Order: sequence, then C-alpha cells, then structure tokens
Amino acid sequence: MNTVAPTGGGRTPAPHVPYDADRATVFAEVLDELLTGYPYNSATQLHEYFGGRTVPRPYGASCAWQSFEAGRLVTERTGAPVEHPADGRHVAALFPDADGLTVLDPYLLHRLPLRLDRAAAEDGVVRRTVDAYPLRVRADGSPAPSRVRATWRLDDDAVRLDYLRHSPRRGHNVLSRSFTLRPATRMAQVPPPAEEVRPLLLHPEQHSVSVRVVHPGERLMGEVVLPLAGRPTGVRGDAALMIGKDNQGAVSRPGSAAFGRTADLVADAVGVPYEELAGFLLEAAALHRAAAPASLALAAYPVEDE
Repeated sequence: MNTVAPTGGGRTPAPHVPYDADRATVFAEVLDELLTGYPYNSATQLHEYFGGRTVPRPYGASCAWQSFEAGRLVTERTGAPVEHPADGRHVAALFPDADGLTVLDPYLLHRLPLRLDRAAAEDGVVRRTVDAYPLRVRADGSPAPSRVRATWRLDDDAVRLDYLRHSPRRGHNVLSRSFTLRPATRMAQVPPPAEEVRPLLLHPEQHSVSVRVVHPGERLMGEVVLPLAGRPTGVRGDAALMIGKDNQGAVSRPGSAAFGRTADLVADAVGVPYEELAGFLLEAAALHRAAAPASLALAAYPVEDE
C-alpha cells in the first residue's frame, strides 16, 4: 500500500547492527508468530478507517499492516532498523545490515525469513528461494509446497519477490504474486496518514474482503472470502455470498460440508465463532459500499478451484 511520497535515495547499510544467530532467531520467531497469529484480513482497515473501530489483534490486518507489525516487533526486540518499501499497494519489511538484507513479508507466506547475503552474489545478484504456505500435495500424494523467490540486484538495491503456489488443477506451481521493492519507494511514515489510506481502501483491485489464516496447530491454510462486485449490502442475508478456499485451493459455498470445514478452521485460528467472523466481513462490505464512489467498477471474484 504505497500511501506516502517516496523518500528517495539508495539504501545505507547498517554496520552497527550485525546479523548473528540471535538476530536470525528473532526474525524466524516474529515471522512464524505473524503467520499463525496475525492473519491477512482485508476487512480490518475498512473497520478502522471507515468504521472508527479498534479491531482485536487476532483478527489480523491487510498486507501492509502485517509488514508494519513485522517491523515493529523486530525493532522492538533487537533494535534492528527497518525499511518499508512499497510496490503499488503492497508493502514489505526490509532489515539492512553490514552483510546484507533480511526480508519479512507475511502476506507472501514464506516459512523462513528471506536472508540475502552480499557475499552470496553472483554477477551482482543475490538469489534465495524458501518454502511457503500453503503446503499442498500433488495428485500422487507427494508434497507440493509453495515457494517465495527473492532476487536482490546490488547495482540498484531492488528486491523482487515472486510467490509461486502449487495449482492442483494444473499440476505445477504457478506465479501468483510478484512485487519489486526499491529504496526510493520506502515509506516515510508508518502507519500512513488516514487521509492517504482511505482512498486506497477503495481501489478497484480490492474486489473482496477476506480472512486468510495459517492454522497454528494444523499448519493448514484456509480463507473465507466475501466478493464485493455486485455491491453486497452487508446485511446478514449476504452471508450466502461467502466463498471458502481450503488448503488445496478448492472453492466451496455456504451450506456444503467443505465450506463448513474451511469456516471452522478459519474461525478456530482467529479464536472467534464463525458467525462473528462472517459478521465482521459483512459489516466491512457495508462500510465499503457506503464509502465507495458510485462510479467504482469492481471485477468479479474468481471462483474456480486452483
């Protein structure tokens, strides 16, 4: 969520903050804590910025706020400085030091911190790939983890992050998200001013509100989605418009056993009854509808199995 003017300039290494085993442990602990306890929730900021509501932490937050929280926790526990560069509406947390960079981007679901060491560069480029959620299985039962691939170009300090997720329907991993983070786009204020956040919450790319979790016990991913296209009214009757997506990316609808399993998984991870979570999404849809301009056109949410 690129909500402020870029600061400009390149990245300055932080030689006073060494990268060591203790710091690496904190990075890993913070990442896992956020993946399993601070889920992606695109409805949270609608409640906060249009509803004036303070949302309980277990509900999670949008991708930018997940990265803000990663930066806050790491800096609080280690003193490591953090940068928040943006690509469009997406924000990550980067921690420079004398030897390289560490990247935390909970939205991309990588299971280990993305550690990029300058000494590992080949032809001026540092590359690292780690496993990510969801941990899916192929038709033959073999593991098919997702991947996050980081590419750091030393000449311009740009970091590209590619998220590749296994598609059971296609039988191979597919590129799902890709972001390029540059020093010139790092944010000057975190969180950004409210008057800059509100218009971005109504961006056409935001065509649903959803809660996506990695269950802390089962380590399965699940998501409950309420599409915004067609202008849901946000009343209880719109609960029938919900969509469930399980760990394998299979889509389900309310009333089915598959939807019930996904809804239960998501609600259990958040720690509230599903009815309460559904109401949270429905209210967010109503807030979106009330705030959005009449001319806003939203794409239909895709409903095919992955």
